[in-house]
Amino acid sequence: MKNNTAKKLCKQATSFIALLVVSSVSSSYALSASDQYAIISFNPDLEPLSVSKAKKLYRGKTKKLQGNKIELSDWPEGAAVRKDFYQELLGKTVAQMNAHWASLSFSGKARPPKVVGNNAISVIEWLDDDKSRIGYVPLEEVPSNANVIYVVGSEK
Repeated sequence: MKNNTAKKLCKQATSFIALLVVSSVSSSYALSASDQYAIISFNPDLEPLSVSKAKKLYRGKTKKLQGNKIELSDWPEGAAVRKDFYQELLGKTVAQMNAHWASLSFSGKARPPKVVGNNAISVIEWLDDDKSRIGYVPLEEVPSNANVIYVVGSEK
């Protein structure tokens, strides 16, 4: 009898562990799927960007798209969205990007992106005011009327 009880407990423990493993794997997949960001504009004429062009844009190496001057937005320095975006797109920390933009700004080569708000709604409203503006938001918060010109994380 003790042997049967031990076998049942062992099977239950094994089933429980398997369930934990499956749920942790699926939740980590769900987290990675939500780590995507969209670079958007409300200019319907902008064409999708290549990964190279998207990187140049947020490194300050590109001031125009399709011949038109653009203005970039950013999130506040402590925002998780900003940290994740730069890490995903450029493999850089916020501190590294701040130093990069400070160097470009000091030399007069480029201005850093404008910090416009601490949530997607603020960024979207700012972008919607001028078709030359470009910004990034979490992919799941992109409005239906926005022009998605690049999805960060899609290159993996």
